[in-house]
Amino acid sequence: MFELANVKKSIEKELERIIQNKFSINIKVTLETPPEGMGDFAFPMFDLLKLLKKSPIEVGKQIIDSLDLDSIKKIEISGAYLNFHVNFLPLSDSFIRELKEKGKESLNFPKKNKKVILEHTSANPTGPLHVGRGRNPIIGDTLRRLLKKYGYDVETHYYVNDAGRQSAILIYGVENLKIETNEKKEDHALVLFYQKANELLENDQEVSKKIEEIMMDIERGDEERIKRNREILLKVLNGIKETLKMINVEFDIFYWETDLIIQGQVKKVIDSLRSEMKEENGAYYIEIDKDGKNEKVFLIRNDGTSLYFTRDIAYHLLKSERGDLIINVLGEDHKPHAELLQNVLKKIKNGIEIKNVFYSFVSLPEGRMSTRKGRVVYLDDLLEESREKAKEEILKRRNISDEKLNDLSEKIGFSAVRYNILKIQNEKQLVFKWNDALNFEGDSSPFLQYSYARANSILKKQPWSGSFSSEYIMEKAEISLIKQILLYPDVIENASENLKPYKIAKYAYDLASIFNIFYTECPVLKENYEIRENRLGLVFAFKTIMEDLLETMGIDHPEEI
Repeated sequence: MFELANVKKSIEKELERIIQNKFSINIKVTLETPPEGMGDFAFPMFDLLKLLKKSPIEVGKQIIDSLDLDSIKKIEISGAYLNFHVNFLPLSDSFIRELKEKGKESLNFPKKNKKVILEHTSANPTGPLHVGRGRNPIIGDTLRRLLKKYGYDVETHYYVNDAGRQSAILIYGVENLKIETNEKKEDHALVLFYQKANELLENDQEVSKKIEEIMMDIERGDEERIKRNREILLKVLNGIKETLKMINVEFDIFYWETDLIIQGQVKKVIDSLRSEMKEENGAYYIEIDKDGKNEKVFLIRNDGTSLYFTRDIAYHLLKSERGDLIINVLGEDHKPHAELLQNVLKKIKNGIEIKNVFYSFVSLPEGRMSTRKGRVVYLDDLLEESREKAKEEILKRRNISDEKLNDLSEKIGFSAVRYNILKIQNEKQLVFKWNDALNFEGDSSPFLQYSYARANSILKKQPWSGSFSSEYIMEKAEISLIKQILLYPDVIENASENLKPYKIAKYAYDLASIFNIFYTECPVLKENYEIRENRLGLVFAFKTIMEDLLETMGIDHPEEI
C-alpha cells in the first residue's frame, strides 16, 4: 500500500549514503515534488553545492554515477535539482489489489503507540463562535482525523475558561440585568448580557467591583459560586457545541479551568516555583530569560489570586500526564504567551513535548470582528447563509424533494465553509468569499463532492469485478491518475509530520482535477472488457481515496449531487 512512499524513502536514504561516502558530508535529504513533466521526485542540491563549491552538473553526475536503484527509470539534472523519474506503474497492481481487499482500512498507517493530547477551539463561553475564530475548530478537528489516520492515539480537549474576567462579565450580566430577546439559541441570547455588562463595566466602578468579587470567589475555590457560574456558562457552551456539530467537530473532553483550582493543581504549580518567586507591590513573579533579557512572568496577583497564565501551566502539566505529545491550535496573537509558557514548564518538568499550530484569523470582505463591541458575524449566520446559497445552486441543476434539498444543502453548504477555510495555509490571512466557497468547478468542496458522486455513479451502473493490471494503463490521463493515487500515503505522512492539514486539501483538489480529465478523455463503460475493468479499477481507487480524504477533512460525501 505504501510502495511509492517506500521508493521515496529509499531514494532519500541512498542519497544520504552516497553524499556521506563521496563527500564526507552528513545531511538530511528530503525530496520535493517537481513541476509537472519534470519527474516524480526532486532533490534540491543548494546546501550541498554551497559546501562543495562545485557546479550542479559536476556534483549531480557524481551522485548519478553512484546510484543503484531498480525503481528509477531516469535521472535528470535541472539547474540545482536532481529530478527522479520513477517506474511507478508496476506499483499500482499491489496498491489497487489491497485497496479492493481491505477498502479504506488499507489507507491507515500502523499504530504508533504514542498518545497525542490535542487542544483546539477553547473559545470563551461568553457567546457564539464568530467567523474570525472559525478557523481554529476546523484546523484542530482535521488534525485529529489526520493524526488518527497516521497511527496516533488522539484525545481532543476543549479548555473551558470559567475562571477568567470574560466569564465573570457574563455572569454579572445574567445575574443583574434584564434584557428582552427573541433569540432561540441560548449562546446568541446570553451574549447580549455579556455585551451590555461589558459596556457598563467601562463607565461604572460599582459594576467593576462586583465583577471583581465574582472573580475572587472563583479564585478562592468557592464551589457554590463555581457551580452557579457553570450552569450559566454551560448554556453558552451547549450552543457552541451545536454550531461545531454542524461542521462535524466533536471533542473527547471539556476541561473546566476551575477544576484546576478546586483540585489543587494551581497550588502545586505555585509551590513548585515558590523558591524562584520575587515580590513586587504584593504580587509575585519569576524571571525568564528571553532573547538574552530577563522577563517578568507574574503568577500571583497582589490579592493572592492566581493568573490565567498560572492556571495554564497547571493545565499543561495535567495534559503531559495524560499523553506523550501536546498539540495546541492557537491564534497568532497567542505566540508570546505560548513561548513563555514553554520556558516556564521547563523549570518544572523535563521532557514535555509541545507543538503549537498557529493560524491567522478569518475575516469577511467587510473587515475584522469583535464580540465585545458587538461588531461580529457569527459562525451560525455564515453556516445558515451557506445552506441557503447551496440550495440555490442545487435548484439550478435539478428538481428534488424538499427533504432531500434540505439534507443536501446542509452537506454541501456546511462543507463548503469547512473546506474553504481549511485549504489556505494556517499562517496566511484568509478573507472568506462566497464565490470561491460554493464554486462547483473551482477549488471548493462542491467540486470534490461532485467528483466523488460522479465516480459513484459510474460504479453503480457497472460494478468493478476486481480485475486490474498495470499492463493495460497506456493513456496519459490514466497514468496521471494512478500516479496521483499512489502519492496518497506520502501526502498523509507529510501533512501529519509537519502538522499542515491544508496539504491534504491541496492534494484532494489535484486528485479531483486529474480524475475529471481522466473521465473526459478515457471512456470507461464503452471500452472492451480488459480496458473497461482496468478503468473501473481506477474509478474504484479514486472513489475510495476521495471518500477517505473527505472524511479526513470532515467533509460530507453525498452519493449523488
